Amino acid sequence: MTITSIIRDEIRNHPRRAIPFARFMELALYHPEGGYYTSTRPKVGRDGDFFTSATVHPVFAETLADVVAEMWRTGGWTSPALVEIGGGTGALSGHMLRRLRETVPELYRDMRLVLIETSPYHRQLQEEALRGAEVEKRWYSSLREAAAAEGVEGVILSNEWLDAFPVHVAEKTADGWREVWVTEADGGFAEVLGEVTPALAACLRDVDKSLPRGMRIEVNSAMEQTAADVSRLLRQGYVLTVDYGDVQEELYHPARKRGTLMCYRRHQAHENPYVHVGEQDITAHVNFSAWMRAGERAGLKTLAYMRQDRFLIKSGLLEKAVAHADTDPFTSQAMKRNRAIQQLIYPGGLGGLFRVLVQAKGMPDGVPLRFLP
Repeated sequence: MTITSIIRDEIRNHPRRAIPFARFMELALYHPEGGYYTSTRPKVGRDGDFFTSATVHPVFAETLADVVAEMWRTGGWTSPALVEIGGGTGALSGHMLRRLRETVPELYRDMRLVLIETSPYHRQLQEEALRGAEVEKRWYSSLREAAAAEGVEGVILSNEWLDAFPVHVAEKTADGWREVWVTEADGGFAEVLGEVTPALAACLRDVDKSLPRGMRIEVNSAMEQTAADVSRLLRQGYVLTVDYGDVQEELYHPARKRGTLMCYRRHQAHENPYVHVGEQDITAHVNFSAWMRAGERAGLKTLAYMRQDRFLIKSGLLEKAVAHADTDPFTSQAMKRNRAIQQLIYPGGLGGLFRVLVQAKGMPDGVPLRFLP
């Protein structure tokens, strides 16, 4: 049974003959039979549909590893943990572990790696990528499962995780907010505006009432529960979130009247989630204001929020550039490394689009961390 048929059946069985867009997105991305993220097709890198900072070059992971090592030292934990949520291929964790082994062997020896991965296919890739790591490794299929089983001291890290959460889509009309539902039409899918679901209604209370008619926004209604689960998992330490998005006043701005929902397939971006269902990524910018509010309510204190370029520079990325006399850009590892550093901090690309949020739990005020003012 195809994912398209599965979604059609759910639409036909619903009393409204339609389902909220958030449910459509959840099925298209995560259904065990044909969902995009659960399928065995490559998603990241040259053979996939999109690139991430982690796939640009290991220097990104090396810089994050240095940040984690500094956090571990200031925490003074005897058994420090690194938790990665939604790690995909395992490339980021793998490169970070190699860096930690080289730079802080005394901490590496005692560390624990916890990986939270929904996709069995990605878990298999992670197991292969991390096979040579001499650290304790534990896998969980969901954050809630990990939070019920673990209590860690250390760092919880995610890179492009929140942007893959299913989102509700709301549109401002003359009669107020309406929710986008998905129905059948001409053998495919189509949108209809309908009643706002309770989950969306609760989130709309925090949205500026002066937004203009015709404005569309995306809302991740799972943030409160997700932040609570993160806090339950973290006894003491830091949460490091890297993703593309913005604060709410910039994200829900009239200049973005049609929202931020995008699809990616074979490195081509477009705005139609109803084609290539199960074969393309569907994503929306992260509302970092909502994530910070949810975190504060869950006991996660906001320490820093900044663009990726500023965070990486303050964390020592430029110091990782190497001097060289090479002339062939195709064979020179030094030139590749230096180009990657430029790409990671380019204001018109990854450096300006991505944000980094650092939250803390149970840590004393004034802990000296390199990226802090």
